[in-house]
Amino acid sequence: MTGQEIRTVLAGNIKTLRVQKGMSQEELSDKADISIPFLSSIERGVKWPYPDTLAKLADALEVEVARLFAHDILFSGSDMQYAADIIHDILVSQQAALDSICRKYLPHDNQS
Repeated sequence: MTGQEIRTVLAGNIKTLRVQKGMSQEELSDKADISIPFLSSIERGVKWPYPDTLAKLADALEVEVARLFAHDILFSGSDMQYAADIIHDILVSQQAALDSICRKYLPHDNQS
């Protein structure tokens, strides 16, 4: 599955869950403490939320974060593991990128 396909699944699941719960974008954005334009861009698959934003959205929708990545909202246990693997890979990649940026741009302690 490509990154764009994962983003599309995430976008669709957030919107589906929001609609199933009878929530407007405004209600979900208020509950998740994010802006309506940002939520809209996530639901359209245009923007990729940070893990803390994913957690806020999952809490607001009253689901596990992994459910946001499931192929089918009514997922099985194997889909839950697949979604958990995707989340793990995202977090590992994000941490590696942050570590790389810190090594490149932040001052280092030079020991003589």
